Amino acid sequence: MQETIAINLVEVAPFKTMAVRTGMTPDKSGTRVAWSHLTAQVQLNDTRLMDGPSAYVFIPQEQWIKKVDTLWVGLAVREFGDVPDGIETLEVKGGLCVSAQVYGNEAHMWRVYDAIFTWLEQSPYYEIDRRQDVLGMETVPLEPFNALTVPYSEIETFNFKILYPIRKKSS
Repeated sequence: MQETIAINLVEVAPFKTMAVRTGMTPDKSGTRVAWSHLTAQVQLNDTRLMDGPSAYVFIPQEQWIKKVDTLWVGLAVREFGDVPDGIETLEVKGGLCVSAQVYGNEAHMWRVYDAIFTWLEQSPYYEIDRRQDVLGMETVPLEPFNALTVPYSEIETFNFKILYPIRKKSS
């Protein structure tokens, strides 16, 4: 049976986030370590947090040219206020993004990434926005299951939304 992967264009509103920087690790534990550090400093009941139980993994879009090696794990906030040590503040510019939902095993996850990048390569109108300081993001639900609290190798069903900023191709 042929799997259908829906690729959508969505407008993302600008927002603020408190985040922890991490690197890509062979065992993919960097985001889990960053999440643990973030939530030790910013509690999930912090009144600054935006509504909606999601975490974000941010990817500097210019890294898609070579190799993704730096990520941030963050939580959206209404305001920064007193920022704890070891926490960075990021301001997501918002704008038009290409989007797809990942819900399935690891092989499915990689098919969704392939589908997004194939769509971008074939689009006559849009390309990924690789300008410096443009952040792509993946939203990770915290409920009913927070994948950032278990080792990557133990995840059976990946569940997150990809949102990568795009711009019109120059003619």
